[in-house]
Amino acid sequence: MTLIALSIMILAAVLGAIVCFRVPAVSVRTRRTWALVFLILLVAAASAATASALQGEGIGVEPWAAVVAIVSGVAAAALTGSPVTAAVLQFSQRSGKLYRSGRRREPSEAPADPERDSDLHGGLWIGVLERVGVAVTLIAGWPTGLTVLAAIKALGRFAELKQPDAVERFILGTFGSFLWAAAWAGVAMLLTRGL
Repeated sequence: MTLIALSIMILAAVLGAIVCFRVPAVSVRTRRTWALVFLILLVAAASAATASALQGEGIGVEPWAAVVAIVSGVAAAALTGSPVTAAVLQFSQRSGKLYRSGRRREPSEAPADPERDSDLHGGLWIGVLERVGVAVTLIAGWPTGLTVLAAIKALGRFAELKQPDAVERFILGTFGSFLWAAAWAGVAMLLTRGL
């Protein structure tokens, strides 16, 4: 089961590397599809890692496997989170418009693309780096680093957060990104340390 989890993590990291920087250039439907693919890979890797930990197949004694688990976990966290975060932002935008209007929208009223129409520039690179930071701080056993990352990100966006709806998008994007990275870091930790 350990090798299955490692293989899934490596597959997710490779697919994430291919998809990550194309996310702003593809349709909302394509983003949702990739987000679903990455969610399935995360669940599969977590299931295999949990089964390995329960069976006592922890790989802590094999240094090469621990390194592969940590590197692929961090890479999967960093590179697969972009379509997931974009999908979260798109769903929140759609549900917010539906809630405010009180009626179902027609297809012609589809929400704008949250990545292309955003006033917050550089979000893709910031997201990749923040997910690396989240995964590394959690794997290293320094959860206080999460507050440092959130503070740096908020300070960097301070002036832009004065725009309408920017704060909500900032919080949703940050939470989605942090939780996604934490999930992949958890899979890597399950493989290296067990339960």
